[in-house]
Amino acid sequence: MFDVQEDEVIVSIPWRRWGPEAFREARERDVPILLSISGVWCHWCHVMDEGTYSDPAVIRRASTEVVPIRVETDRRPDINSRYNLGGWPTTAFLTPEGDLLTGGTYMPPEEFLAVLDEMTSYYREQRADLEQKLERRRARRARIGELRYRLRGDVTPDVPDSIVEATRKSYDSEYGGFGRAPKFPLPDTIELALAIGRDRQDDGLLDIARTTLTAMAEGGVYDHVEGGFFRYSTTADWSVPHYEKMLDGNARLLSTYLHAAQVFDEQLFRTTARGIQTFAEAKLLNPETGAFGGSVDADEEYYHRRADARAERPPPAVDPTLYTDWNAMMAASFLEAAAYFDEPYLADLGLGALEAVWSRNWAGDAGLAHYHDGVPQLTGLLTDMVWMGQALLAAQAYQGDGDYLGRAETLVNAMRARLQDPDVGGFYDIPYEPDALGRLQDRQKQLDENAVAADLALRLHRLTGKDDYYEVAAGTLEAMVPYYKAYRHHAADYALAAYRFTYPPLHLIVVGDPGAEASRRLRMVALSMYDPNRLVESVDPGAAPSRLAQLGLPAEPAPALYVRRGGAISLPVMEPGRVREAMRAVPA
Repeated sequence: MFDVQEDEVIVSIPWRRWGPEAFREARERDVPILLSISGVWCHWCHVMDEGTYSDPAVIRRASTEVVPIRVETDRRPDINSRYNLGGWPTTAFLTPEGDLLTGGTYMPPEEFLAVLDEMTSYYREQRADLEQKLERRRARRARIGELRYRLRGDVTPDVPDSIVEATRKSYDSEYGGFGRAPKFPLPDTIELALAIGRDRQDDGLLDIARTTLTAMAEGGVYDHVEGGFFRYSTTADWSVPHYEKMLDGNARLLSTYLHAAQVFDEQLFRTTARGIQTFAEAKLLNPETGAFGGSVDADEEYYHRRADARAERPPPAVDPTLYTDWNAMMAASFLEAAAYFDEPYLADLGLGALEAVWSRNWAGDAGLAHYHDGVPQLTGLLTDMVWMGQALLAAQAYQGDGDYLGRAETLVNAMRARLQDPDVGGFYDIPYEPDALGRLQDRQKQLDENAVAADLALRLHRLTGKDDYYEVAAGTLEAMVPYYKAYRHHAADYALAAYRFTYPPLHLIVVGDPGAEASRRLRMVALSMYDPNRLVESVDPGAAPSRLAQLGLPAEPAPALYVRRGGAISLPVMEPGRVREAMRAVPA
């Protein structure tokens, strides 16, 4: 098939899909694999496509000397997490078995051809040396994996405290944010500073959160014309962005700015949250599906034009792919926005996105598909199930009733069946597949996904009283203790999960018919008040008397709200205006 004649012209690289056929071809031809990990939103990926991968010499050699495989990073986070070499595009050369030979990120044509020369020469002429090195690497990776996934430790207050200290050390006191350029927003790290700063009245942590959020909102990384945040800044002072806009980043930032508005009561944070919500609704929401697209392209020329001249150029392309985890994030954030702004239509949009994802991507015992592009694809990733579970609990809290809690339990059961490590605890990122290709044979326990999993299980325990969910949460957090410190401030989600696990929640319980307007008003007030360990629950005395008895609460008066933390509980509150007073009366 690839016995190309000298005078034959190949007009483009015949990219293959990641799959057994491509790997089989590489083995049969005994040639390396060229793995290109790209992003539809990625500026330098477009540059490499238009330059390097359009160069005639590159096209000819990539078509004949290797098996070229193209992977979209958003669609295959499992492959990206194992082969990414420092950014996008990733240009990786693999053996036919999927072991990494060499690679990098963006390569102009001359560099690509030089690397190809060196790599193919080594592959052909130094096979024995190559096999020895690969065998040592496989053995080392197996030993590290065995050690990492066989240990666990105790979850104490020292766990979140150590990550908080790492956050202080990484903070850029001159410009806000963490580290130097390029600088990413890191909403989870900001959230940690905000949460612990607010709970402990720590002015230093609160200043980290306020300064960073202010600098981002006032800087170039925020789109002051159309709203929403670009993915990151190329400069430390937030002035020069990379122009892609991502659904997941904006979803997390919407939640964080809403929390900052509640804590600091500053108009800038309210306005920025509104700008993110407006952008997501106007640019990413697909009215036909009811779900959000994944990203907006990094069209630098479009964003460099003056606002009044933009009509002359088509707006950047939107990736319409329906991603489960990212839609779940934005659905939950829209529910938060609906409560904070008291705009129920935002909840309708969030619930609509949640249902659009669930109806298309739920695959029963196999869990959730990762994305939908005509048909559901890639079933059983941990990231999809944990974020959908969190969105379902957010929907339960907002609505007060429905089957959202039951669906979240079903999800966790699917996670435990397919992804949980039954011996040590914690969850692998992908299901076990005996015929997995390349590094997909090595399942990983991702710290951030396990943090969200632990938090989800803990919330289910507190909402149902079922002890097995507590055991799941404890085991998951304990399984991550031996190596969370290596992530420094990037372990913020884990710190927050450990913090919530270590301390009793602020449990706000509305007793009464969830559909009654008086119950709704109490529920909206509860949802619009920030606390990093807050849990909002509605109990209908007629429909759930056993839950009411479990909580030790009376059926009357109703509707009424109770504030509970640890062993302390407030008197019934029937007026929305008195909820804050009741919260202050219950000791932390």
